[in-house]
Amino acid sequence: MRLKILCHLSNAEFPLDYRRKIMMIIKKEMKREYPTVFANLYGHNTQKNFTFSVYFKHPTFEEDLIKVKDKTCIINFSTGEAELAIVFFNVFTLLKGENIKIDENVELKIHTVEVVPTRKIENNIIKFKTLSPIVIRDHNQTTQKDWFYTLEDDEAMEILKRNMIGKLATKDYGESIEKEIESIQIKPLKFKKTVVRFYKMQIAASLGEFEIKSSSRLLNILIQNGIGSLTGNGFGMIEQL
Repeated sequence: MRLKILCHLSNAEFPLDYRRKIMMIIKKEMKREYPTVFANLYGHNTQKNFTFSVYFKHPTFEEDLIKVKDKTCIINFSTGEAELAIVFFNVFTLLKGENIKIDENVELKIHTVEVVPTRKIENNIIKFKTLSPIVIRDHNQTTQKDWFYTLEDDEAMEILKRNMIGKLATKDYGESIEKEIESIQIKPLKFKKTVVRFYKMQIAASLGEFEIKSSSRLLNILIQNGIGSLTGNGFGMIEQL
């Protein structure tokens, strides 16, 4: 299920690290209304089978903030898990109309929460665009350090596939999911590298339009839940063209 959440801002200046701020809102309300779901998602290190993006119309990016002339933003949310979709729909709906403090300078108010119709993918090749940057993270268990790659890097696909296997092989997709992931192909059509601030990190990530070839099942999983690392923190949301 996909959701479109229209928000009004009290100030034209919004924090540059806005993904973290949006997650702060979601987690606070979820912890209050759905403590069991919150504990399952955030009580320990678990896969987040959802993704989101935040759209600003004609933003101006400065060193520590984003200037939004029309004082609005749209939160796009997606998940392939029906029960989780209901929880997030209810969380956003319960917050509707409240003046939610983002920081000392700006408040956010949810105006509308809409369910967006989606179409199931039936073939094995599609074109898509990114709604939020694709992050490919290589985490070293020994050193606990992270390296980030973009889709133009030679190592990127190998690391992306490895991460996808680690994320999806634990779900009830059967033994074939690993072979489906190994055969995936992604071709950049309009590629742009970006560097994104997330907490205290500067993360290299990929934006643009791409062609992706895989099983229709895997394509639907990626469209619904996002692609790459940190999808639950507002990365890797894609939309079929």
